Amino acid sequence: MKRHLVFGALAASAAAIVTGSSAHAARSVCPTKNRPNELVLAGGSGQTAQLGKPFAENFSVMLANTNGCPLTGNLAGVTINFDAPGSGASGIFAGSGSREAYVGTDSQGVATAPPFTANYTAGSYTVDAHSDYGTVELSLSNTAAGLAAAISAGTGTPQEATVNSRYAQPLQARVTDANGNPVQGAAVTFSTVPGPTGAGASFLGGGPATAMTDSDGVATSLPLLANGTPGKFDAIATTDGVSSVATFSLDNHAATEALAAGDAPPQLATVDTAYGRPLTARLLDASGQPVEGAAVTFTLGTAAGGGGGSAVDAAGAGAAFPGGSNQATVLTDQDGQATSPVFVANGAPGDFTATATAAGATAVGYRLQNLPARLRASTPTRRATVGARYRGPLVARVTDMHGRPIDGAAVTFSVGRSAGGASASFPDGTTQATVSTGAAGRAVAPALEANTTAGSFNVVAAMSGGTPIRFTLDNRAGTPTSVVVGAATDQSLPVGTMLPLRLAVTVTDANGNPVSGAVVVFSAPTSGPGGSFTRFSHNHGHHLRVVRVEADGKGVAVAPPFTANGQTGGYAVTVRSGGVRAAFALVNTAA
Repeated sequence: MKRHLVFGALAASAAAIVTGSSAHAARSVCPTKNRPNELVLAGGSGQTAQLGKPFAENFSVMLANTNGCPLTGNLAGVTINFDAPGSGASGIFAGSGSREAYVGTDSQGVATAPPFTANYTAGSYTVDAHSDYGTVELSLSNTAAGLAAAISAGTGTPQEATVNSRYAQPLQARVTDANGNPVQGAAVTFSTVPGPTGAGASFLGGGPATAMTDSDGVATSLPLLANGTPGKFDAIATTDGVSSVATFSLDNHAATEALAAGDAPPQLATVDTAYGRPLTARLLDASGQPVEGAAVTFTLGTAAGGGGGSAVDAAGAGAAFPGGSNQATVLTDQDGQATSPVFVANGAPGDFTATATAAGATAVGYRLQNLPARLRASTPTRRATVGARYRGPLVARVTDMHGRPIDGAAVTFSVGRSAGGASASFPDGTTQATVSTGAAGRAVAPALEANTTAGSFNVVAAMSGGTPIRFTLDNRAGTPTSVVVGAATDQSLPVGTMLPLRLAVTVTDANGNPVSGAVVVFSAPTSGPGGSFTRFSHNHGHHLRVVRVEADGKGVAVAPPFTANGQTGGYAVTVRSGGVRAAFALVNTAA
């Protein structure tokens, strides 16, 4: 057997080494007793198996001695533990049904593991063979190559055929493995699923059709014959090992049909609002009888007559069915009537057309018009303290061209940011919110909260088909929390002279914003060394011990000129704004 052949080859190789030359033999004479002291690989390493499939060769290891000489003594019964990984790519030993197997050596010192089957995780790994004489690693790999993992529809979908006639193309399905490569020799079963009207088809020979994939992974069905019922239905293709199916869309249609539009007058709707009526069409056969269960496709924005040319105007006027598509296919009822889903005008004003088509019938058209909308702001200017919520939401009113309110129009409010960083956000933390108008045409934005930066910025309200409007918002600084004195502090001036630098302070709030308009009170001492401020009015100077100054847009308040009195010594000119105080340290010196 194979393991004995391997052992014989190793023994012959060892004998060749021993007898290779007389000089070498003199130095390498094998001992009379030669017990094993190592474990070596005998076979099974370097294999690859498909997921869930057994490896072709069993793993085997053998006892040996590092001197290369044949072993002596009883070699049977030494326990070898074959151990595969506990997670990831690995496998299962037959017999134990687990990732481990215990095997005893035979009389030749060879241990062969039970058959080993790859698990369903692809990758490379090692199986370790443990013994009292050491450990041997066997390199293995699990692969998904060549195993069916996906099936998809190829040619043959969608297709139409007249009732009781053969479909032009057979169905083709492609089978691929996990790497996307074709799988050859996979059995694919094709079957049909009757539609709601009873429309269906059969494969020549009857029943499901099974075909094998070729070298490109493609399986081709038998020819397909439509039954006598008009309508849509599906065919599916399946293959073992793949839970998904490939689906083919098929349609049986009557030999001769006539389609008539149910809506002759043009319809009107304001941009971004729903049209008042769905589109309807009636399908009759050659004898004038209604055709039930036939597929009618309504297309928005296609020229009447079925030519396929676009009828959307230069501004892009159009409409869409639920889900955003401009096409919807419905089946006719017992009266032969098909009714489209509700559709919504897009954001572009203008005229366009829609069509209804059915297999074997001439297309019919419908005239539609999107009317423009108008936006107006209720209160264009708002103010709030930084970090606080704006009182009252922003409101935009949407009307049609006649001033009538539009219900259900989508208006998007977008918050801007000033160059300095002033802005605001909606309750969810975003700077954009889309709301729909109510019956009064009013779109009410969520509440806005000012950020911590003072300044003015804009909020734009916009909707498709209307001119955007702007709201001006102003984040105002909070109450003063800091008054910083300017460079004039720690100055000396001779008695009776004017301070070269005017006293100035900067007032900011808790977020560092300059507090514009903050009232700052400068106060000189009531007695002793000090001075007075000179404020001019009607060309006359007034000497004041206390003055009040309003901070400018940068939060800076500058006091009138200050003149020392006649007493020498140091003193402080105090500054107060709200509950915050500061002081300038000054000294009057002798003239």
